[in-house]
Amino acid sequence: MQTQALIATRELSPLIIDLRDTTEGGRNIAAPIVARLRDSGLCRLAVAKELAGLELSIDAALDVYETLAYADASVGWVAWNNSLPCFLSRYLSAAARRDVFANAAWLYACSTRPTGRATATADGYRVSGRWAIVSGCELAEWILVLCVVEEKDGEPRMVRPGTPELRFAFLKRGSYEILDTWHVGGLRGTGSHDVVVKNVLVPHALTLFPSDPSTVEGPLGRLPIICSMAAAYGAQALGVAQSCVDTLVELTSTKAPPEGPPLRERPAVLAEIARHSAALDAARAYLHTCGAQLWRTAVSGGPPAIDEITAVWCAGLHAATAAETAVDATYAAGGISSLYTACPLERAHRDMHAMRRHIVGQAMWFEDAGRVRMGAAPSHPLYAI
Repeated sequence: MQTQALIATRELSPLIIDLRDTTEGGRNIAAPIVARLRDSGLCRLAVAKELAGLELSIDAALDVYETLAYADASVGWVAWNNSLPCFLSRYLSAAARRDVFANAAWLYACSTRPTGRATATADGYRVSGRWAIVSGCELAEWILVLCVVEEKDGEPRMVRPGTPELRFAFLKRGSYEILDTWHVGGLRGTGSHDVVVKNVLVPHALTLFPSDPSTVEGPLGRLPIICSMAAAYGAQALGVAQSCVDTLVELTSTKAPPEGPPLRERPAVLAEIARHSAALDAARAYLHTCGAQLWRTAVSGGPPAIDEITAVWCAGLHAATAAETAVDATYAAGGISSLYTACPLERAHRDMHAMRRHIVGQAMWFEDAGRVRMGAAPSHPLYAI
């Protein structure tokens, strides 16, 4: 059964595809697409309905992110990046959360790099710093940044020996500067510039850390956040890879090189199409199965078991790995056609390798999943958050 969000995504997809060159050329999502994202709420999947959010289940959200990324990886990426501030807002008070989500058209951005400083004051924190690769920052009304908490003497406040206290801060548009730094190949349309903040007072109510108690009832208040982000990351990768397989099918149907048989008569190309179609279908099914189970547990009220969290991590990372393999294989099979910017394989290849640099797709999460499978505890403190 299709959700209204998925229907809206599919209705938006032709416009996204039509404006892909505009998005890439402007290094930001084309304005008509942004307007539709605002109107449809597709950047508020992890916001409660009472705050004009869609409050979508993981399984349904995966379909949305995959469909957006199929049309243009940059659009899917920015929508996905909006979800982390939405998820983390459950650690704000109800009043502060209403302020942050007061307007249904607002968009969000964030950085999880602890490259800022937050000096404690009587009223909150004085925040300064510079954060790199803040996707969608030019579109955002609020940006969530991560800081090391400092005492008035400038020394980090330690929670234990060798571990400084960290805190996220929500910053309103106008309280930060955006530096034009996003000159890249892959995910060029995400507008992932650097953000600079200089001595801005942030009230304590607009700061948070995942060790704070959740103030959101229902599944959104219980859902593990980081593995859910990994699941959606995997879904985006599947979308990009599926677009490549479909493009190769089209090329194979029509392309007749000047030398040798047409692509449709080459067994190796036909085998690649079948092999990667199966791999993507299998990864997608496993990802949806694990995501749906995690959501059911959150709906039922019980905390998710570590094995459920681990299954989602594995499914998301496996999907991304299978997708990367499919993109590389289809790019190679496309031959010289893959070199041209008019061919979707060219952009998808760049986008996929940019996506795979993100921290949520790195091997350390697989390593922690292996530790859990061996009966040990994960080493990363955010593994089960």
